Amino acid sequence: MFKLWSEKNNDAKNLLDPAIGLRDWDEVPKEEKEKIWHHLKFWFINDKNNRTFISILGLNDIHKYRSYGVRCLKDPSSVNAILDFGDIFSHNEQHVVVELLSLYGRAILSERKSKTGNIYESYYQTKEEYEKVLNKWRFAEFDNFSEIVNDIFEQFSINLILTRSGFIFRQDAKIINEIYIPVLNFLSLPKWNDVNRELIDAFKAYQIKTEEGYSSCITHTISSLEAFLQIIVNGEIGDCKGIKYFIKEAQDKGLIPNDKFSGEIFKNIDIILMAERGKTGDAHPKKEYANEKNARLVLNLTMIFIQHCMQS
Repeated sequence: MFKLWSEKNNDAKNLLDPAIGLRDWDEVPKEEKEKIWHHLKFWFINDKNNRTFISILGLNDIHKYRSYGVRCLKDPSSVNAILDFGDIFSHNEQHVVVELLSLYGRAILSERKSKTGNIYESYYQTKEEYEKVLNKWRFAEFDNFSEIVNDIFEQFSINLILTRSGFIFRQDAKIINEIYIPVLNFLSLPKWNDVNRELIDAFKAYQIKTEEGYSSCITHTISSLEAFLQIIVNGEIGDCKGIKYFIKEAQDKGLIPNDKFSGEIFKNIDIILMAERGKTGDAHPKKEYANEKNARLVLNLTMIFIQHCMQS
């Protein structure tokens, strides 16, 4: 197989792709932000569904006081929307840029949200199989967009990943690609809406980067796990018997792995999560605030737990 020079020579690889270290958007120099925009802008310029225009109008409407899309505010048009998009990329802080990209992602998803394309339930043996195929079709365009954004953000070492649940913080590529992305894709089915809602709130709280945010992240993350187990056992949320109870119920019914190794893992996860929620979470009076390390641990453990259950 023919290899590029950079694939055979480490010095070339280090020169062409220098190790910068993960950065927030606000740490990226203006000239690099402009370069990122030039890599991405073809997507928005070639937009035939007015998503760029819709996103800028949405940003102005939701945040009227700021009204970041200045040109569209004065003269709404697709051309001005693209110009506003580029200005926001180059001159605004992370919260604004990520909000705008999130609005664009939502615009993509709304196009197929209630449509079925040429996918008919009668073609499939089970409703579950049909819903998986339909869900994949509904997210196909969004997944393509997120793949492009994530590739560019990775190459510029930006500390964000776009997923079906919105933006999350970037971790080791192996953790993201083998745990987070598959789990969040799995949870994008309507069946898991209550789980997904709690996780989205957890990611938002984490990205606030304050003690209060990390404590809130822990609370929402554990609530997402409780909702996940309740849906597995009861088909809906509402029963408040606790994680330990639902793990046993799910194992007894063969709904999640029940081997000795899994049993020890689930037992330890329950102990760790309950101890952390009791100490730093918001569900009860906390002894202290959480920190980033603790919040990330709880998120990672929850994701690993759900991924392990997916394999049953």
